[in-house]
Amino acid sequence: MAVYHRWSSSGLLDRIAKKKQVFWEPKLASQVDGLLLQYARCIEFNSKGDTGAVSGALLLCVVGGKLSEGINFSDDLGRCVVMVGMPYPNIKSPELAEKMKYLNSTMPRRADGSLASQVHYENLCMKAVNQSIGRAIRHSKDYSCIFLADHRYARPSVRDKLPHWIGSQLQVCQDFGTGFSATRKFFISKQVKK
Repeated sequence: MAVYHRWSSSGLLDRIAKKKQVFWEPKLASQVDGLLLQYARCIEFNSKGDTGAVSGALLLCVVGGKLSEGINFSDDLGRCVVMVGMPYPNIKSPELAEKMKYLNSTMPRRADGSLASQVHYENLCMKAVNQSIGRAIRHSKDYSCIFLADHRYARPSVRDKLPHWIGSQLQVCQDFGTGFSATRKFFISKQVKK
């Protein structure tokens, strides 16, 4: 978890912990249920009103990790998803290398000149992104603010692989102030509808 280590060494994690209780994906699968119970209790407790300086929680997870599949973070359990970087699979994996080699030998180049293996590789990445986003939005009245923190998400080829209902609302923010303002407006609009 490079992001965790960077945030920890820079002091950012300590600053976040003054506002949110911080949880992170456990190393052992046997610890997942306990962590999720603690996380849910923290969210429930904080949603009941004034809880002092700490309100809410932050759960750090790894795409493809123990918390990325089969777990629902609906409603207040997942009001914000931050996807840092793009979760491309390991290009040096023997299985993936063979699949890419096979695709390149059996499929023609696309009209844009890209190889079938490149398309497959990007599709694997975007499938993981979409599954991660889907952990937080579980029903028609659910909502979550989604941050895609990597300039590559602005590329049309990547953007087109997001679900339409997300891609059509995607805002590219070049600075913190613009992103903060858009996020604030988003959550205010959701509070008005309650």
